[in-house]
Amino acid sequence: MNSFIFKRVFSAGIVSIAVATNNPSYAAEEFNNLTCVVGLKTEQLCNIAIHKRAMIFKFPTGRTHIVKLHKIGKWGYTNQSKLKGFIFTWVKHRHVFGIAYKNIDGDNEQMAIAFNDSQYVQPFQFFLEEVGPMSN
Repeated sequence: MNSFIFKRVFSAGIVSIAVATNNPSYAAEEFNNLTCVVGLKTEQLCNIAIHKRAMIFKFPTGRTHIVKLHKIGKWGYTNQSKLKGFIFTWVKHRHVFGIAYKNIDGDNEQMAIAFNDSQYVQPFQFFLEEVGPMSN
């Protein structure tokens, strides 16, 4: 009987220690089918995951590009609007973020991210405002 009580108390103690020392995990926000331009190269479709301290860009070619928050120097945002159509006209919005950052070698690089969905604007701004205010 004593060994049974000892095992239950011991296992409860281990579980409580594991729960108390567990660091909270932060889920990434995923943004799919965006247009990315890295280093003034051609536009490519990309998927972006925004984590607490970095943005991870995944391209259809299998390449992955990581931009850490503390490496971002400047950023900017613009909203482009175009009228589309001839008889039936509508406005097409394109949201564009420009980011200047330092790569692994310490060299300055630029990146542009463009998308049509306005629901992506606030998460990107929230993430980038950790760096500082938008540059003019």
